[in-house]
Amino acid sequence: MSQSLKAIDSKIAELKEKKKDLEKRQAQHLLKYLFSEIGDKFTPQLAACIVQDSWSRSPKDQKEKWLQAATIFQFTKPRKAKFTGQKEQPVAESV
Repeated sequence: MSQSLKAIDSKIAELKEKKKDLEKRQAQHLLKYLFSEIGDKFTPQLAACIVQDSWSRSPKDQKEKWLQAATIFQFTKPRKAKFTGQKEQPVAESV
């Protein structure tokens, strides 16, 4: 039984590491996106101030619209389709 507990603990540690990596990649994608939107004056602090100010001043209905629209933004690349003998169709990115 102790081997199964060790295996579970090992899997939990592995999943926590994967979660950290995914959060890091998401943050990098977000910063890259914000840089492309703000331009030469971009700094992470400026982006954080804009988000904080916009969120705190917005009415509840605007926040709900943003939360609904947030599902459109994809942080990870879509998986490539397996080869089926046909050419892959181009995938539109949502950013």
